[in-house]
Amino acid sequence: MVGGIFCDLQKAFDCVNHKILLDKLEFYGVVGKFKTLIESYLTDRYQRVALDNITKNNSFSKWKRINCGVPQGPILGPILFLIYINDISTIVNKNNMVLFADDTSIIITDTNRHDFNINANQMFHDINSWFHVNLLTLNYNKTQYLEFRTKNYYNVTTHIKFNQEHITNVTEIKFLGLTIDDTLSWKQHIEQLVKYVLCVLCVEKYKTYSFRRHAKSNLFCSYTRHFKLRYNLLGQLLPCQQGVYTPKENY
Repeated sequence: MVGGIFCDLQKAFDCVNHKILLDKLEFYGVVGKFKTLIESYLTDRYQRVALDNITKNNSFSKWKRINCGVPQGPILGPILFLIYINDISTIVNKNNMVLFADDTSIIITDTNRHDFNINANQMFHDINSWFHVNLLTLNYNKTQYLEFRTKNYYNVTTHIKFNQEHITNVTEIKFLGLTIDDTLSWKQHIEQLVKYVLCVLCVEKYKTYSFRRHAKSNLFCSYTRHFKLRYNLLGQLLPCQQGVYTPKENY
C-alpha cells in the first residue's frame, strides 16, 4: 500500500522565526561574518499598512518591526526556508519526503493495512509536532491525503487526523504542476495538456496573422518555454532535478 500526505503550510515564508533560523544556520556551519551578514539581512526590517495610496498621515498604520519571515522575492528567501525545514527529515524514518519550497509531501508505504493506518497517522502527528516546535502551522483545509490503488480496488479506509482535525481524502491532486490521480492513469493531466496545446495552436493559427515575424517567433517561444517548464514530467518527478529538493541530515 502506498499513500501520500500533501501538506500545505499557512503563510510559510512569513512565519520563519529569525532566531530559530540563525541557530540552525550555526548548526549547519554558517558562522562568523557570513552568519552576521544573513542576520543583518533579516533583522531591523519594518513594515506598515497604507490605505488606497493616500498620502495623508492618518492613512498609514504605525511602523512595526518584523520579527519573523524571509523575503520571497530574492533567491535567498527560498534557500533560507529550505534550511529552516531541512531537519524535518529526522522524523521521516522509513517514509519518503519531498520538499519543494513550502510544499511538503510525504509518501508512506507498508504491506499491512493495519500497520499502514497506524504509520500514516503517527507520521502526521509527528510532522504536526515538528511544525509546532518550529512555529509553523498546517492549513488542514488544504492539506490532503491521496492513496494510490489499482483500478479494480475501491476500498480506501485510511483516515488521517490530528487533535480532531481531519484531512481530506482525495482521488486526484495538483503536485508541482502535475495532476496526479489515485490510479496513476494520468487521464486528468493529459486532458489539461490537450487543452493547453489547443490554446497554443489557436493562437498560432488565428491570432498572429497581423504580427511581424519576430513577434510571432517570440510569442511561440514564450508558449513553448512555459509548456516545457510546466509539464516536464521528468524534471518535476525526479528529486535529483533542479527545483525539487530532498532534505539531507548532514552537510
